[in-house]
Amino acid sequence: MERAADMKPTKEVVSIAIVVLFHLVGIVGFYTPALKPFFLILVPWFILLMAVVICYSHDKPDIKFAAFAILIILLGYGIEWRGVNKHTFFGNYGYGEPLGIKFDDVPIIIGFNWLLITYSVGVSMRYLIKSFFPLRILGGAVLMVFLDMAIEPVATRLDYWHWHIYNSQLNAPTSNYIDWFFVSLAFLTIFELFQFKKQNRLGLVLLGAQFAFFILLRWAVHDI
Repeated sequence: MERAADMKPTKEVVSIAIVVLFHLVGIVGFYTPALKPFFLILVPWFILLMAVVICYSHDKPDIKFAAFAILIILLGYGIEWRGVNKHTFFGNYGYGEPLGIKFDDVPIIIGFNWLLITYSVGVSMRYLIKSFFPLRILGGAVLMVFLDMAIEPVATRLDYWHWHIYNSQLNAPTSNYIDWFFVSLAFLTIFELFQFKKQNRLGLVLLGAQFAFFILLRWAVHDI
């Protein structure tokens, strides 16, 4: 007979359950008009929770993973700062209130969002392409652009951010997707260079949950 300790769910299983559960709850919340304002307030906390879950899912503390995470968070924030204040990246845009506290017009949480996306895509590409890392980086960058294309219609309607172009705040310029591709290439290269354990099913689940979340939410926010 197995010992009770051996039957406890692993960190990976617990993490996957949290990711699936909270994305499902989020979808229900945004589809419920009375709950939508409350769930908008929770957006930055949701992103932070997913970042904590990623860290928790690793069996042992790893200085390489910590260094990777901190670097992506800082670079992600720095690139967004350049984008918002200098229009160096992505186009002419600004952030609304749902992403929480800002420093110099950029939400502090946005660097953590770059970590979630880079990690989930990077790990997923490790499963899809076992060898030849340049192809993983290239394919992952394309995948990150597709994810951004799923995010944009929802994010702009919920005022995560808005575009100062085209007589409409809802349309992302072509430059946004081009810059996303090259920033993604850089971040995924960093992901590959840091030699921490990357075979974690949580990345696959998190990526699938993000795609499902924003694709399904597109209909929920269509009437805004």
